[in-house]
Amino acid sequence: MKINRGREAGLASEDRTDGETFSGTVWGDPVLRGVPGVNVNTVFFGPGGRTYWHAHERGQVLLVTAGSGYVRTRAGHGARVAEGDVVFADGGEEHWHGAGGETFLVHTAVSLGDTTWLEEVSEADYRSAVTDRAG
Repeated sequence: MKINRGREAGLASEDRTDGETFSGTVWGDPVLRGVPGVNVNTVFFGPGGRTYWHAHERGQVLLVTAGSGYVRTRAGHGARVAEGDVVFADGGEEHWHGAGGETFLVHTAVSLGDTTWLEEVSEADYRSAVTDRAG
């Protein structure tokens, strides 16, 4: 059993504007590492900040704790999300998530299995999600 009280000991928040997995202003706070097949991070997305397209071997749970934003699958499914929402992306399902154009988004992400990072979300794909408020 492993118990963390807040951030993973010895790890600091990370500026995730690395240009390989996130677009815009994004910060990640490591909550749990070192458990095989499980990775937990609290992530802050500034307005317009978002992940690249990606998929998780066994899925991902997003617990939205503040702000609002969007989740979208490669097939175009998804919706606006806000504080209190819980999202589950199936294993292997290509998706992205992030803040709205004028909002921030904070979520805790529980990623199961390996993550496969893909290409950057195009501006057209992002705008499609933001303007399709019905999801």
